[in-house]
Amino acid sequence: MPSKNNRPSSAKTHAHVKKAILICPSVIIVILLAAFLFTMGSSFSESAKMKEDLIRLSEETYDSVLLSMHSTEQFREDDFSYYLAQNTAIMTHAVENSKELSKYLEHILASGNEISNIYLCLDPGLLWNSVGKNAAKWHDSLTRDLYNCIESHPQITFDILLPYPHIDYWRSLPQKELETTLTTYHTMVNEVSSYPNAITFFPGMEEWIIMSPGNYENTPFDAVEDIVFALFANTFCGNGTYQITPENEDVFWNALRQIIQREQKSPTQYPDLSDWCFVLFGDSVLGNYTGSTSIPGYITSLSGASVFNFAIGGTSAACRGREEGDDLPDIFGRFVKENIMISQNGNTFSPQGAQPDTFEGKKLCFLFNYGLNDYYSGVPVENPQSPNDTATYKGSLRTSIQALKIMLPDAYYVIMSPTHTKLFSFGMDSMSEEGSALPAYVKGAEELASELGLYFLDNYHDFIVTDDTLDIYLSDGTHPNERGRYAIAARLVEFISNLSQ
Repeated sequence: MPSKNNRPSSAKTHAHVKKAILICPSVIIVILLAAFLFTMGSSFSESAKMKEDLIRLSEETYDSVLLSMHSTEQFREDDFSYYLAQNTAIMTHAVENSKELSKYLEHILASGNEISNIYLCLDPGLLWNSVGKNAAKWHDSLTRDLYNCIESHPQITFDILLPYPHIDYWRSLPQKELETTLTTYHTMVNEVSSYPNAITFFPGMEEWIIMSPGNYENTPFDAVEDIVFALFANTFCGNGTYQITPENEDVFWNALRQIIQREQKSPTQYPDLSDWCFVLFGDSVLGNYTGSTSIPGYITSLSGASVFNFAIGGTSAACRGREEGDDLPDIFGRFVKENIMISQNGNTFSPQGAQPDTFEGKKLCFLFNYGLNDYYSGVPVENPQSPNDTATYKGSLRTSIQALKIMLPDAYYVIMSPTHTKLFSFGMDSMSEEGSALPAYVKGAEELASELGLYFLDNYHDFIVTDDTLDIYLSDGTHPNERGRYAIAARLVEFISNLSQ
């Protein structure tokens, strides 16, 4: 990310320029000419990209279009086709001002295609700067180049997505510029709201988006594909999650302002765990999500730790005798065979495909997160007559962890409890005569951690996911949504950072 600190001071720059002029005026001419040609080259490149877009708009068949003032690289036309049944043309040029926007709209409307939706990723801050930060010009340009078009084509839905930059962007703004920028966002929301065929979305106050550096690449405004798809699903696909209006915008702005104020006063600093390697076992909470918004993805993004994820959705700790053979005893057996190198000099974790020295000097931590599927399946928590009974929750965990500790005694071991669930009377029903309510499995995990000398992370009794907050952090009453996964990962990172202190 570019830093103002890398730029030379004005005094130093002027001194160099003055010296160059005194020595050889022709050198300056050459430099200025080269700079001019470089600038023109960039301009030509962007104009060429825009020209290609406009040709495409004139020649192709489509029923919707996406335009953006930032990169559109991570949007996928196939997603619009699959989820919205729309033939969407995604433009590649990053629109710089309302005049360019107007030119695109003119080509779209003159194409002869029957347009249902125009998706606009607009940046009020860039639009404000493009008119010289003049309120009258702002209003006139947007009215002429955008609002008149919206009003004149009521059959077209205009979906407007406002930016969601990384917190570093907001944190870097001087207070006056921050207030001005937020005002431009507020103004656009209010102006657009007067048109019934226009919808505005703003997800930029979500911590699971803006607080994780792994969610962005190249600039603080260019999110990775996982984030773009998540927002595509939560905005353009019509569930209204982040729709912002004059009636609800106070909630959005207040949430963003609180984050900015907190980060300006005391920036969040996640611990550096780049000398750690995590190996995860568990169910769909860990296994069903990939990329930057998964729990493993957030762990790496926030801490720099290496993560190997062997969690599989639908599995339990206890062996349930299924044909799939994908409960912990089977998973663990395959794991040892394929990823533990046995030698007389000591056993090592050596996942297939990893370089031999990948983990040299790193702390190794195994994390086990089971319990929900054990509860849902009604398996016994334990068998007092047979402590290592792999058909029970505690017996299966005990068997696998004891075997792993013998092979890798210097590693760290953590059992993480499941969170609350909304299903089956909030986990209070027993699912079989041998089964128990969910808290019994949580207690069993804690008891086992104490018995084996392991670390225990209680996400049931001591976490933000409670019976009262399930709808905030869970997507379906069981699985954590993006907020929940970010919260679990952030808590785990802090927990691990304290283990070796």
